[in-house]
Amino acid sequence: MKGRASLGFALFAGISSVLLAVASNAQSGGEQRAVNLRIYGPGELSVSQYEVVGRPWIDSWRTAFWLPTFPSADQAIEALKTEAASRGAEGLVNVFCLDEGHWAWSTDKGPAYLCYGTAIRVRPSRG
Repeated sequence: MKGRASLGFALFAGISSVLLAVASNAQSGGEQRAVNLRIYGPGELSVSQYEVVGRPWIDSWRTAFWLPTFPSADQAIEALKTEAASRGAEGLVNVFCLDEGHWAWSTDKGPAYLCYGTAIRVRPSRG
């Protein structure tokens, strides 16, 4: 019985390390693409000019328990861009940031910014 448990643990550890390496590699690629990711303002694109890739931070079950916050709005926007780029987005629309603050019992009383947006891929123009 102990042999099966240790084999199961070894298998679990191996799979976990492979998944962690893949996620780390994907994240670094997303950070590189985030530099080129554009934030579109109101009226720059009509709805027919793009397709929605996703809604970072919102379209996951994890948001019921945790939302990523950052000490400045700039850092929060960069994180949003990185997450959108990792999903294959070329841009963001409807971006806004909120200072979420901290819970009353938190020792950190500094700002806690959370930025939302819609990750998009621009459709090729029909010329």
